[in-house]
Amino acid sequence: MQKWGLSFVERIVIMNNVQQFHRFFDDSAVYYPCFVPLDRAIGEHFDRQNKPMSRFIGTLILPLAKLEEAAQYTGDEVLRVSAVISTDELADLRRDFYELPNIDIASVEIKLVGAALTNTAWLGDVEKLIQQHRNTFVWVEIPTALVTADIVRKLRHMGAGLKYRTGGDREELFPTPQDLITVLRTAIDAALPFKLTAGLHRALRYRDEKTGRLHFGFLNIAAAVATLRAGKGEAEALSVLEGDDAAPLIYALQSGENWRDSFRSFSTCNVVEPLNTLIDLDVLAEGDVHP
Repeated sequence: MQKWGLSFVERIVIMNNVQQFHRFFDDSAVYYPCFVPLDRAIGEHFDRQNKPMSRFIGTLILPLAKLEEAAQYTGDEVLRVSAVISTDELADLRRDFYELPNIDIASVEIKLVGAALTNTAWLGDVEKLIQQHRNTFVWVEIPTALVTADIVRKLRHMGAGLKYRTGGDREELFPTPQDLITVLRTAIDAALPFKLTAGLHRALRYRDEKTGRLHFGFLNIAAAVATLRAGKGEAEALSVLEGDDAAPLIYALQSGENWRDSFRSFSTCNVVEPLNTLIDLDVLAEGDVHP
């Protein structure tokens, strides 16, 4: 519900929040747990571009194998996508994918699989991909154990970014709070941008009633990032990550310096749900999201 009678200062704060969450929510509608059919996912993505919420929505996340089919559903509009591939599929990202009608591959998201989980030969393959497609930003999804200072420095040097998983359909896909904080600090120390994926449906952390799993809140994570960037240490950042009160999180973001330089975006299969949780917390106004 739109809250009328906001003071000038309150309105300025909300305007600042709008800017902070610009292009923050990447659209992964075709993935778990939504599994929206491709044609519908593209249609809904285009539809949102004509609504106030468009400023908050980033790219549509699609598997590499779906790009050619996706081109059939774009009509006269250009679809900006991030293509998800595994290290085994790096050779399949052919140059002709960049010539599909009305498909703009803005970024590529590479997941380490197979041998790439036990050696670092993939670093050379990723660097070669970046050199071949200089206008395409590359994210590399790395499991917790491999997010080391050495690897993140190498990613930073070649101009890539870190993608990190914060949930999924199995318990083991959820990192511990301490693991997440350590990964965030490692990336921040190296000035490496990162995006997150899976499990971040709400602003504040919550326990899923069906699975019993405790999900991270994306607002908690953002505030923890701001805390780490301010040099306040892992213990304080962990306290922020595990907090259930929105007020100190919002304050941390409003007083934090450029937290989005680190935390670029996260993938969500339902972009409306997390936006609505920000409205519920008065971080955003209803009219800033819904017509």
